[in-house]
Amino acid sequence: MNWLTNWMTKEGPGILKNAPKKKGLALFAFILVREAWDLFRLNILMLVFSIPVITAPAALAAGISVTNVMIDDENVWLWRDFRRAFARHFVKATVWGLLAALVLGLAGYAVYIYGQLAQHALVYVLPVAIGVCVIALVAMVAICLFSAMTRFPLSGAKLLQVALLAAIARPLPVLAGLAFTLALWLVHIVFYPVTVFTPVVFNFSLGALALAFSAHKATGFAFSRINGTDNPNAKTTATAQTRA
Repeated sequence: MNWLTNWMTKEGPGILKNAPKKKGLALFAFILVREAWDLFRLNILMLVFSIPVITAPAALAAGISVTNVMIDDENVWLWRDFRRAFARHFVKATVWGLLAALVLGLAGYAVYIYGQLAQHALVYVLPVAIGVCVIALVAMVAICLFSAMTRFPLSGAKLLQVALLAAIARPLPVLAGLAFTLALWLVHIVFYPVTVFTPVVFNFSLGALALAFSAHKATGFAFSRINGTDNPNAKTTATAQTRA
C-alpha cells in the first residue's frame, strides 16, 4: 500500500512565484474551490446559529468575518474563528441588523402602498422609485457596515461613516454581491422542493462569501480614506490580536 500513501502525501504542483494574482471573478471562483469544505461547514454553523432568528445578524457577522479571513488567504480555524466573531460582534450586529431590518421593512411597506396607488395615478410612481432607491442604498450600507465591523475596530458613528463612504464610493461591486445573494434564495424559492437542501449545503455561507467579497475593497478604501492610512489592506491591531 506504499503507492497509495505516496500518492496521498506527495506534494502538489504549487503556485508559481511569478504567477499573476487572481482578481475579480477568477479570485472568487478560486476561493470557492479552495475553501469548499470549510464553506460547507460554515454554512451549517450559520444555519444552526440563526435558528433563534434574533441571533441571525450575529451569525451573519461571524460568517462574514470567517470569509474575510478566506479572502485574505489566511489560515481558518473554523469553529474558533466563528465562535469568537459571533461573541465579539453579537451586540453591535444585533443592533445594526435590527435597525437595518426596520428601515428596510418601512421602505418596503411604503413601496407597496405607493405601488398600489400608482396603478390609479402616475404621480405616485416617484415615491415608488424613491422607496426602491432607499431600499437599495440601505441594503448596500448594511453590507458594507457588517464587512467593516468584522475587519476594523470601529463602532458607532465611525463605523456608519465608513459604511456610507464604501457604499457610495464603490456601489457596483456591492450591488453585484447583493444581487448574487438574492439570486441564490430566489432560485431556492422558484425551484422548491428540488432545491430543498440548498440552504443546508451552501446558501448561507456562499451568500456571506459573496457579500464579504463584494464589500472587501470598498470598506478597505473607505477605512483608509477616513483614517488617513496609505494601505487599505493592512491588518489592524485588533485584527492581529483576535487572530493570535
